[in-house]
Amino acid sequence: MVRFGIIGCGAIHHTHLEAIRSAGGVISACCDNDEEKARKTARSEGCSYYTNYKMLIADQTVDVVVILTPHYLHKEMSLAALNGHKHVLCEKPMATTVADAEEIMAAAAKTDKYYHVCYQNRFNPSFLAMEQLISQDLGELQGVKAEVSWNREAAYYADSSWKGTWEKEGGGVLINQAIHTIDAVCRFAGVPQKIKGKIMTSLLEGLIEVEDAAIGTGLINEETKFVLYASNNYAKDASPRITFDYTAGQVVLTNEALWFNNCAMPLEHFERSTVAKEYWGNGHLAVYQALMLRLQGIENHQTKLLAITDAFDSLQVVCGLYESNKKNEWVDLRAPVEYER
Repeated sequence: MVRFGIIGCGAIHHTHLEAIRSAGGVISACCDNDEEKARKTARSEGCSYYTNYKMLIADQTVDVVVILTPHYLHKEMSLAALNGHKHVLCEKPMATTVADAEEIMAAAAKTDKYYHVCYQNRFNPSFLAMEQLISQDLGELQGVKAEVSWNREAAYYADSSWKGTWEKEGGGVLINQAIHTIDAVCRFAGVPQKIKGKIMTSLLEGLIEVEDAAIGTGLINEETKFVLYASNNYAKDASPRITFDYTAGQVVLTNEALWFNNCAMPLEHFERSTVAKEYWGNGHLAVYQALMLRLQGIENHQTKLLAITDAFDSLQVVCGLYESNKKNEWVDLRAPVEYER
């Protein structure tokens, strides 16, 4: 039996609670600085609750600390949990800066506990089919196009004390929404060697500090171009779409489907969450199943999908785009710090 402690009882925590229960785990404690939120979750789960996350980390009934808090707290809480000899599953992004992410990886390398970041889309049936498809000979990869068009209006930010700020969210559409799509590009095509980008605040100007739209151009290598379009100003939350152009044909990947040369590829059946938003992807249950296998000492293809060091790649691209926008020049992306378990 694996016992989980949840830090952060906000909107997404219901998805994690459902996934933990479905995977056969136990919620032994929860924490939120809003005591009423923590108490409500504790009542529904029959667990202990805290308003100070350090007390949850010290709780001996907790095996895995799940961090579902605002972005700026991810580094602080991940380090505290690792130093407190707990396994960690942290919501994306792993941190808001490259330097903070490196510090987390260095701390994780010094412990015998597992550190993972929640990139649930890796477990989507369409992503699993993508792995199988690109294992075939598709020729040279010529270009990658990533498109993210979601809807975030004033109410989304009015209900939050941290979203829409550079200090606490660390950015806007890139670090919060598009980072999952960037993770997929890095996994299936490689991390861009260099990148150039522009960000802007359009419909949400005056309401938020961060960007609600962004474009980026990158070179994965000298022959493979990468373009990114991201916006929170669309009419609805459309499924992110990635197009891979190979010499043998075109592959289009979304959270729900995969096409090769306009033909839909067959996908495995996967039980959908009853509480998660559809455009989040449907892999949260699979994340916890894989994590629990790893904690049992079982390693297989599913556990290899868990994000560890490679969670750094997407953050590196995001931060590179922000730096490029600030300097109005190309940014060379350096290799991530080594961290192997």
